This record gives sequence, C-alpha cells and structure tokens, in this order.
Amino acid sequence: MEIPKAYDPKQAEESHYERWETSGFFKPEINKDPDAEKYSIVIPPPNVTGSLHMGHALQHTIMDVLIRWKRMQGFRTLWLPGTDHAGISVQRKVAEQLREEEGKTPIDIGREEFIRRAWAWKEQYGNTITEQMRREGASVDWSRHRFTMDESLSKAVRSVFVTLYDEGWIYKGLRIVNWCPKDKTVLSDLEVKEETRKDGKLYYLKYPVPQAGSPLYLTVATTRPETMLGDTAVAVNPKDERYRDLIGKSIVLPLTDREIPIVGDEYVDPEFGTGAVKVTPAHDPNDYQIGLRHDLEQLLVMNDDATMNAAAGAEFEGLDRFKAREKVIERFDELGLLEKIDDYEITLPVCERCKTVVEPILSDQWFVKMDEMRDMALELMRTEGVPHFSPQVPHEKVYTAWLENLKDWTISRQLWWGHQIPAWYDSEGNVFVARTEREAKEKAGGRELKQDADVLDTWFSSGLWAFSTFGWAGEEAGRDTSESGEKGEEQLTADSHQLSAISKNDLDSFLPTDVLVTGRDIIFLWVSRMIMLTKKFVDKKAFEDVIVTGTVLGKDGKPMSKSRKNGVDPIEMFDKFGVDATRIYLASIATGADIKWNDLLIETYRNFANKIWNATRFCLMNSDGAIIGSPHEGEVAKGRGGSASAVEGFPAEEEPPRQEKALTPLHSKEGSYEPLPDRWIVSRLNVTALNVNKALSRYEFHTAVSLLYHFFWDDFCDWYIELKKDEITAGDVVSSSRILSILEQALRLLHPFMPYLTEELWLKLPGTSNAFHNAAYADAGATIMLADFPAGDPTFVDEQAEAEMQLVIDTIKRVRNIRSEMNIKPSDRVSIHVAAAGEMRSILAANEAQIKKLARADRLVLADSLDVPKASAKAVLSGGAEIAVPLEGLIDFDKERERLQNQIAKLDTELQRLNGQLSNANFVERAPVEKVQELRGRKEEITGQIAALRSNVAALA
Repeated sequence: MEIPKAYDPKQAEESHYERWETSGFFKPEINKDPDAEKYSIVIPPPNVTGSLHMGHALQHTIMDVLIRWKRMQGFRTLWLPGTDHAGISVQRKVAEQLREEEGKTPIDIGREEFIRRAWAWKEQYGNTITEQMRREGASVDWSRHRFTMDESLSKAVRSVFVTLYDEGWIYKGLRIVNWCPKDKTVLSDLEVKEETRKDGKLYYLKYPVPQAGSPLYLTVATTRPETMLGDTAVAVNPKDERYRDLIGKSIVLPLTDREIPIVGDEYVDPEFGTGAVKVTPAHDPNDYQIGLRHDLEQLLVMNDDATMNAAAGAEFEGLDRFKAREKVIERFDELGLLEKIDDYEITLPVCERCKTVVEPILSDQWFVKMDEMRDMALELMRTEGVPHFSPQVPHEKVYTAWLENLKDWTISRQLWWGHQIPAWYDSEGNVFVARTEREAKEKAGGRELKQDADVLDTWFSSGLWAFSTFGWAGEEAGRDTSESGEKGEEQLTADSHQLSAISKNDLDSFLPTDVLVTGRDIIFLWVSRMIMLTKKFVDKKAFEDVIVTGTVLGKDGKPMSKSRKNGVDPIEMFDKFGVDATRIYLASIATGADIKWNDLLIETYRNFANKIWNATRFCLMNSDGAIIGSPHEGEVAKGRGGSASAVEGFPAEEEPPRQEKALTPLHSKEGSYEPLPDRWIVSRLNVTALNVNKALSRYEFHTAVSLLYHFFWDDFCDWYIELKKDEITAGDVVSSSRILSILEQALRLLHPFMPYLTEELWLKLPGTSNAFHNAAYADAGATIMLADFPAGDPTFVDEQAEAEMQLVIDTIKRVRNIRSEMNIKPSDRVSIHVAAAGEMRSILAANEAQIKKLARADRLVLADSLDVPKASAKAVLSGGAEIAVPLEGLIDFDKERERLQNQIAKLDTELQRLNGQLSNANFVERAPVEKVQELRGRKEEITGQIAALRSNVAALA
C-alpha cells in the first residue's frame, strides 16, 4: 500500500476533527453499554476575552489524554467545555471599543445599552478560544458547552444568592476592602498580588501634643502619609512606658482643624518606627479593627478613582493620591513637622489584572460568611481526603492551612457586565432579596423598587461550575425569570437550546466529576469555592482529584509575558511542529513543576511523529496479503468492553483471506516456539501497556510519554523492524501480519497523546474497522479513538525473552560503538569475538545471523576466553562477557592513532576550561543552578570520552 513519503500534520488535523465531532464520538451517548462506568471532567472555563496560551494548552492536553484513555477503556465519558464571562475583562474591552470608535464612556450610553453591546462583543469575539480548542484536538462534548451567563446558569446564581441570604450566610456591610482605582471596583484578597519594592520610603511625621510650656510632639512613622488626612487617632502600646502617660490625651492633627485622641492598643508593635502609629480606620484594615475597639470615627478621604475628596480639605481635594502624598510631605516640611525620611523596602498590594496599586478603603459591600462552608471543606479533607491533590506536596497542606484561616468573601463588584445582584431597594433603603423583580415586589408589598447596581464577583458563578453546568438551577427551576434584566430577550432565546441539550440525568450521572486539572494560582479562587458550594447545594463532592499543573515558562526561564516578549504561542507551535508534537511535548513536561520551554525538545517529538510515520509506511508498503490479528480471538486478556486489550500481536486461529493457513497466537497452548524477536516485542508491548496504564492512573504523564517514546523509537523502529526487515521485504505474510498487529495496538496506546497521527495511520492499516472497538461502541463508525485501549497482560510478559534479546542488542551496540570510535568504514565487514559463559554463548549462537547482519560482521566467534590480536578494540558486555573486534586490515593504524590523539587533545582543552569554571567559587555561586549542573554533566561526559579514546589508542600500540 502506498502512502505519502512525509507526514503532513495539517492535513490530518483538518480532516479528522470535524468527522469526530459530527459523528458524535465526543458525546457520552456514543457509549451503548448500559452498565458502563462514568468518567467526567469539567473544563476550567477560559475567559471569553482570551485566546489559547500555553497554560491552556498544557491543561487541555492533560484532560484530553485522560478522557481519550477512559473512553477507549469503555467508560461513559464526558468532558464538558465552557467559557467564563470575565466581568472586568469584558467590561474593559467594551469600554475601550466605545471610547475608540465613538469617543464615549459607558455612562454616556447607559447600563442597558452597554450590556447589549457587551453581549454583541461576546458573540463576535468570544468564540476565538473554542475554535482554537478544536484545533488542539480537545474531545469535549460541544453540545453541552456552557457559558457562565447562560440563562440556566444565571438562574442557579440567583438561587444560590437568595438561599445564602435567607440563611444568613450573605450580608451587606461596611468593611475595609481592596479597591482598584482604575477599574473602580472592589477586589477579593485573592485578586490582589503583593509586589516588593526596594525604593519605598518610611516617613516620620511629628504630631503636636497640646500642653503648657515647651512644645511636645508625638512622632509617627508611615509609608502612606497622604492618609494622615483621614487619621482619627494615634495608637501606642499600653505597655510602652514611653507613651503610657499620653494615653487619653489628644494631638492636633496637622493640616486640619481637628484634634484626635491618643489610644492604647496592644496591636501596636513598640519596635516598629517610633512605637506610635497613626490610625486611619477608613483606609487600613488593621486601623479599622483598632477603630472598632475604640469607637473611632471612620473618615474616608478618597474618591473611587483614588483622588482626594472634600473630607481631605480644600488644599488637597481633587489631587491624585500620590500627588497628595508629595503635597503632604512638602507642607509638613514647611511646618517643621517632618522629622526624617528613611529608605524602606515596602510590599504593595497590586491589582492582578491592571497592575494598579490597590487602595484599602471603607466601603459598603456584599459578603459571604465562610465559616460553615469552610468547615464543610475541611471535613471533606479530614474524613475522605478529598480532593486528592496531585502532586500532593505542597498543595494539600497549603490548601488546608488557607481554609483554616479563611475570611469572609467580598462578592460585590462595581461593574455592569455580570450577574447583577438580585437585591432591590425601596425609597427608604429597605432591601428585598429575591430571584426576580416580580418576587421582590411581592415581598415589598408592591412598592417601587430599584435593583442593586453592583454585579457579583465572577468567581461566584464560577464557584457553581461543577454542578450548574449539569443543569442544576436551584429551587427556581421552571419559574418565569424573564425579568432578570441581565440579558436582552434575543439572548435569552438564543440560549434556550443550551439547557435542553443537557440531559436531565446529567447531574446524577456525572457529578462528582473525577478530576479537575488546574493551575496552583486558582486553587483558592476557584477550586476551594467549588468544593464548598457543591457540598452546600447538592451535598456532593465536586470532584475526586485535583491535578495541579506547573507554569510553562519562557525560554529564558521567566514567566511568559508581553512585556518580557518571551511568550510562546501554542498556535505558532501547532503550525511549526504540528498539534501532536506539541501535545506530547506538553505531556512530557507535566510533572507539576514549573518548566522552561524548549524548542529543541518539541522538535524531538516532531521527529518522533515522522519516525512513526516512516515505520508505518515501511510496514504498509510491504503488506500485500497481510492481515491484522482479530481483536476478539486468540489467547488475550479481555478489556473492559470484552474485546482484546492485552497485546498478543498475532492473528487468531481462523481462516484469514489471502493466507494459506492460520497463524497461531504467540504463546499457543500447544507450546509452539516463536523466534526470539517476536517473543521479545510482544513482551515489550505488554510491559509498555501495563506501565502506561499504571502511569496514567497515577497522573504520571511524563512517565507514560517516556514509555511510549522508547517503545516506538527503540524497541519497535530501531530493533524490531530491523530484525524483521529481510523477512518482510521478502514477502513473508506471517511476518508482515505480525508487525502490523503490533503496530496497530501500539498506535492505540499512543492515541490519547497524539490523536491526529494515530487516527491517520490506523485508518490506513489493512482490516481495521469497528470490530476493533471497545464493545460499548460496536455500532459506531471506525475510529481509533473508540478502539479498545490495550491493558497489557502479565502472562504475555516474557522475562527470559527480554533478557536474551537484551544480550543480542547489547552485543550489536558494542560492535557499532567500536566501529564508530575506530572510524571503520560502513562497507567493511568485521570479525566479532565474544568470551562468555555457555548459556550466553548459546543465546548469541542462536541469533548469529541477526547479529552479523546488524553489526555488519562476517564472523561471530564464541568461546570461553578471548584469543585475539593485540591490536583489537574491546568492550565489556553485561554479565561479565567480553567482546573484541580485531582491527588489522580495517584501518590505517598511524592515521587512526593521530586522529584519536587529536580528539583527546581537543577534549582535554575543553576539560581544562570546564575545570577552571567549576573551581571558581564565585562563578558557581552566581551562575544559575541549571548552568552549573550542565557544566558538571559535560565534564563527566568528557572524562568518560577521554578514557575510552585512550583505551582505543592503547589497542593500536
């Protein structure tokens, strides 16, 4: 059979995905086994504003590997996709578009029109990432795609809010919150990142203490002097003897006409600064607590854009906070009240999205009490160990410690795009929380109401993702919620099909999901909240396991970012290397640790794809009359669906077409003996299958990739094909059938990692059909993705065959190394002498033809000791055997000695340079650890090479 000489990844990617999707292969309904176990995953919903980045590609690869593996095992699988409405991000995008195209602000067009435009933006640009997911081969059930503002999910959000409010778990109150002056909204603690800056300042301000006689000053130290305009006290530690007599007195607050008290509070650290601290209850969380204890005024001196307001005084009103800081310091200096300014390393809270310095301010916001939900999550961890983190260390301990110190969750956001808070107010400020405006009016006795202008934190709706995506809408299911006002009528109509696409049994069938794949940065933002809210509202675990991925770093070893210009675009990698090469590379680095991107390694996997393609092409070009062994007959272990899942590699006892007689299974009950290479490759394939399944069950993706890589590249391509090539090219149907059977099942093992390549090749193999499917998919169209996944069978593992074959391989390798090191021409045949024990000699004698062919030898001399000329190159085999190749007549001894001496000199020069670097303590201390390890590895390598070369020179003496 002819196939193209080169593999074209794009052609395979374009032809297979659409067929898989339209054939319904991704849907759980494709599985017709009524007793099939379920396996489900929900995708961490990417933002609709986003496009695929390497973090997505890594996580999607892991999820797709798992879902394809389980699907092939006969599980009823569901990988549910979706996207997040990304409140702040979309609002910012639409506002920018409005400003650039029309020169207007959101206020100019009003809330209703802005929301309409946000929906239009989402429809126009929000599908970018879903199309990119198709490109990467994600086998998600697109008919169940969810969006966090679909009407069914919006119902769930409102129902959860109302229930929590009615039970007293949601409340509204004045608290210190994290305020982003750029986005003009509150942020949760988890949305704020801390940045350390070495250019900070600590300002020492003198506050006058009224008294008769000489003036008295109380000096306070602060990093935010502009907030002194909102001070309502100065606090000292009551045990601090320096200030004990001042407690209860007052100071005159400079730049204002106010006197404020001096209070004693044990929170104050006498060792910090001067031991006296200014107290600004409306602008600092710790000061807020001091203020509550001492009943202090809460004076807010900033607007929502971080400019100073009227309460700061006419001199400062309207100034940006940092300009106000300069002005305050300038005025203190003029008044002689600036004692000093010290350089000071400070930690600043920064908005994770826009990088603006966050301002702690007092604000009236909605909160969720977390005490009881926290206890639910801790109880799950303590009693059932759920979720199981992979890797367990350090994530389980960090997760538990965070829960134990959990604070109330600020859930209101000052935005328009999102789930508007279902709370309405009458003219007197009374609040009515309800699922709809109609319901709220009923509670209010028909009074006119106005809905709360804020929306919920995006993570509130995302926290329901594990169960709302399966159709749960709370107690309001079936109610008329068309008054919600979150969407226009056209959007509600457009989304109505989404809920109908969800089976009413999905919640019972697929929750809890089996595994969540996510990054460590959202364990607290998302993972913990899903666990708590799912347990609270459906009394189930959200998921069993959590795989925490590391960060894919740029080639420079730093986090990818636009500012560093070190980002790696997955789409560019797909175009350059192919989707499959990118996927299997990502799986190979999925250890949970951060990893530096490496183009050379991904190129290795592109070469791997080409290697498999070329090997398959060779097999197919010599496949006339060959057939692949029956997937349901012969001495093989049965898979979950009843079809063959162990690897026997040979056709069953039947009357195959184009063949004179049937082939017996590898280890037939009659005890027939097959050649060593055949027994060896079947054993290797079963060992690989057993270990790949074990690795995947432990989420050791890198291990599974390594096993598959070495089986295909080393065992199958480099050895088995070479060992069987003469028989296959001579038209031996038995050998051709055997190698195709091995290849077919090996492709199944590889499919979850490289879906496009394996489908392209599997469909070209002679005789492949849906007969190879797991029994659960017997009626589906032929595809490798529904073929039974090889489980491997220990009874087919032949340790004796593997040991014997390893001896043969080692012998060939040693001779090849000698040929290379001694510069023996490929066309020259050598004589191989081996000194070994009797059993080893018997094995080598039985495989003499293969050894001579692959080592390019014309003689194989076996004895219990070596009897060779002095000018012989030697090597040692495992088990203590020795091997020698006489060199007389093969090389020019003088020229070869000169060549070897030149090589030694060159390597010795490099070795001296390395020794110089590694003996430099300053270099070793300052250089990156990876660089030092690389140099030490190279030193060890060179030392070994020099020793080998000197040994070769000695052989030529």
